[in-house]
Amino acid sequence: MRILLAIDGSDPSLTAMAAVERLPVPPGSTIELLSVLSTADPSGGAWPSVTLIQPPDARDRSVAAIRAELERLAERLSAPDRTVQVTVVEGRPASEIVDAATRLDADLIVMGARGISAIERLLIGSVSAEVVDHAHCAVLVVRSDRVGRVLLATDGSADADRAVEFVTTSGLFGAAAMKVVSVIDPGMPWWTGLSPVDGMVASEGYVAVVDAARRHAEETAERTVSDLGRDDVTAHVPHRLGDIAGTIVNEASAWSADIVVLGTRGLGTIRRLLLGSVSRDVLHHASMSVLIVRPAERPAEDASSATLP
Repeated sequence: MRILLAIDGSDPSLTAMAAVERLPVPPGSTIELLSVLSTADPSGGAWPSVTLIQPPDARDRSVAAIRAELERLAERLSAPDRTVQVTVVEGRPASEIVDAATRLDADLIVMGARGISAIERLLIGSVSAEVVDHAHCAVLVVRSDRVGRVLLATDGSADADRAVEFVTTSGLFGAAAMKVVSVIDPGMPWWTGLSPVDGMVASEGYVAVVDAARRHAEETAERTVSDLGRDDVTAHVPHRLGDIAGTIVNEASAWSADIVVLGTRGLGTIRRLLLGSVSRDVLHHASMSVLIVRPAERPAEDASSATLP
């Protein structure tokens, strides 16, 4: 397994490192500690930023100091059966993290979650959200170093199946308690917005739709438990309808989950702006760590259509 661990010296990033220390990283793995000296946001991290007008010798000292600190941290992750390396680059943090993950052919990016207000989320998003949007591998956004209780959210889609596959093949969560949650999502009734009479006439049909959605959720949860291949995994189908992200977050909080795992669709830029996603909503509102498993990278010949709705 190839893991890219983004470190900027802040408490959230050091919490992310502590989480990696607790994970049973498979033998033969490579862990790369990456620090990005931000040229765009002087307040972006605890370590010094660089500017284009900074004297070369001062910039070199900054890079050397951060590399020395990364190497000190890397010692904590060293083991005879793995490779640990450090990299320091300059640039825009989200872009450099995505580029480094591509270069490493990473299976997983791990980074801390810096708390921001609701208004800031709406206006500027966050580095972690941007990395989730653009990385071609799974991303673990860490809010706690605890890794002992994992809630896996699934809707039976191919995207959710990829999350299940990552959990079963990565070897990172074999010792964790695990729970599967499948949320009932009957969709928006086609008669929404029509007259009350039309709604009453169609209500019986909607009950049938809800029942079918519930059966699908139950079957999905049972199949996912079977795919995980573990006898100790529990499954739950919440009674709450709609608000999928809110239901997932509430279920995770009620179960005291340390990590929520879910898949996400690959959306083009316009669709991300207009529609958002369940994974993004969970990422922004969960109080625990969130692992988002993305679709496999598209073949090169499809790159021209990557941003189409």
